[in-house]
Amino acid sequence: MKIAPNIEMLEIKGERGTLYPVLLWDDAELVLIDTALPGQTDALREAVEKTGHSLGDITKVILTHQDLDHVGSAKALSGLGAKILAHKLDAPYIEGEITSIRLTDMESRLAELSEEERAFYERAKKGAPYFFVRVDQPLQDSDVLSYCGGIEVLHTPGHTPGHIALLLRESNILVAGDGANILDGQLFGSNPDFTKNMEEAQVSFEKMLAKKPASIICYHGGLYTTQANAGVANAH
Repeated sequence: MKIAPNIEMLEIKGERGTLYPVLLWDDAELVLIDTALPGQTDALREAVEKTGHSLGDITKVILTHQDLDHVGSAKALSGLGAKILAHKLDAPYIEGEITSIRLTDMESRLAELSEEERAFYERAKKGAPYFFVRVDQPLQDSDVLSYCGGIEVLHTPGHTPGHIALLLRESNILVAGDGANILDGQLFGSNPDFTKNMEEAQVSFEKMLAKKPASIICYHGGLYTTQANAGVANAH
């Protein structure tokens, strides 16, 4: 879905719902924000090709955080020549130096997990090492990437320690990662079921809204186009 002349919101459908990575470009760079789940590289390739580009054209991959549904195809894209960017606090998890927060949490609740959750945990634990990838450029709050009209990095911890949102300055569109969600037409903050620190996450949500973006792209939910300071709520 074209959001602006040089911005596409991709739709990657799967068993766990639809994910919305973002593709943007200028004369020199083709940037992908988040990369779908492991195993969805072919679906990602097809979505990128529908925009008139190819995976091999991607020069930069920005990961909003460490979760596998965001990191999934990053290693494959790195192998094609893309540089990987992520916040410095989540970089050790993405690189495999520290076990992901999601797996650590599931390990601590192993006896409580449903059969489906346990199967997911086992798959993720076994598969995670295949998707570790080097972060070429660690990011921090207030960094401004010069390409594609300017991309401002907002450190938005809570969901994970190094979660970031990205303000696309030229279009005033905010890419929220998992820091915001849409439910029944309303914009919410991080989903508490998958958020490490809800107090931090709420502060981060308010930080994003304070930028007064024209629209917000949520990784789970898609495009929120109503005025960003109207119709919002505190929790999922």
